[in-house]
Amino acid sequence: MEFIKPQIVIFANTENKYIVNEIKAGIEEEGALYKLADNKCNDAVEMAYEAAKASVLGVGIGIAGDSICMHCKNLELDMPLFFVKTDMNLNPRIIGCNAARYVKGLPLKYID
Repeated sequence: MEFIKPQIVIFANTENKYIVNEIKAGIEEEGALYKLADNKCNDAVEMAYEAAKASVLGVGIGIAGDSICMHCKNLELDMPLFFVKTDMNLNPRIIGCNAARYVKGLPLKYID
């Protein structure tokens, strides 16, 4: 019998390792697991939706260029939970924390 780990899936298409590392750190801080995979798509929303569908937990994050998106597989493609640009005064760690908190049913952290 094959066991599939309950992980938040992250699809990334960016050279900015800081963003990826901060998102992973946010997920780890909340005690959740993640799986990181490269993706050639340039649309963060589409990447996040595909990541959510690939996740047993139903939550995915897409990182493309200057955009970060968090999506849930139960939502429509054009209705992500979060979509932010990295040029905002935003710590990407909050997106990772919120993904894990969403999975655990905890209140989300506020994003400015």
